[in-house]
Amino acid sequence: MTTLNHKNPAPIVITPPSKLELPDFRELWDYKGLFFFLVRRDLKVRFQQTFIGFLWIVLQPLIQMLIFYVILGILVKVPTGDIPYHLFFLSAFVIWQFFTQVVNASAMSLVGNIGIIVKSYFPRLALPLSSVASALVDFGVSFIILMVFLLLDGKYPITIRYLLIPVLLILTTIFASGVGLLFGALMVVFRDMKNLLGFILMMWMYVTPIMYPATLAPEKYRIIFYFNPLTSLVDGFRWAVLKQGSLPTPGYLVVSFLVAGLIWFCGALAFRSMENKIADIM
Repeated sequence: MTTLNHKNPAPIVITPPSKLELPDFRELWDYKGLFFFLVRRDLKVRFQQTFIGFLWIVLQPLIQMLIFYVILGILVKVPTGDIPYHLFFLSAFVIWQFFTQVVNASAMSLVGNIGIIVKSYFPRLALPLSSVASALVDFGVSFIILMVFLLLDGKYPITIRYLLIPVLLILTTIFASGVGLLFGALMVVFRDMKNLLGFILMMWMYVTPIMYPATLAPEKYRIIFYFNPLTSLVDGFRWAVLKQGSLPTPGYLVVSFLVAGLIWFCGALAFRSMENKIADIM
């Protein structure tokens, strides 16, 4: 297949990768104009012609917080120390919500955009990466809601620990993109992966210390929790905004980040190997 680069009139020959390889990020930079167009498109589609629209971004974390506050904070009385349960839950849910949105959008990026994929060539990695912007909007709104509750409580001022939050967001984006890219490649071949992903995310929420503290697990089994990279990310976020406890031990952090890096690497390889085959398979 050949195409013309608008900056260079010489034809560019495009061939599928002959072996497993990572996406070409330099090529993505050459198509940065298309990337920003996709970002605008996703944001426009997200809020255009919706009944509730922007209000739904506000309602979703509040409804979730209310449900778990009543069930686990009042009825079950999950121990959270001196931290009110609604703050304990919401401080982790904002990261979890961002993670699931990036995973779902990345996973659907190939199958959901087959119409433009078969018509023109562009770096397919622009599709899942552009969806991160929409998830960041939701995170920003949820974070503002969390800040309102923290300020109303009056015991949790803004500190230098907040500087850790951008780092945690970047790490969450990398991990979520890896999971999404892996499932995005699988969905091209197995359409029922969409249903499986929904089930996996539901179970994933229960094994991540969002509704309960990781300290409930016995110390000798606690490292199992940190094979889930979200555990370190959630603990780090709570440490930043609630000043709860301390960061996970370096050993736990290393385990989490190694698992996150491995998943992203596998997801990127699978996505790259499948992106040029999607038109033929579908």
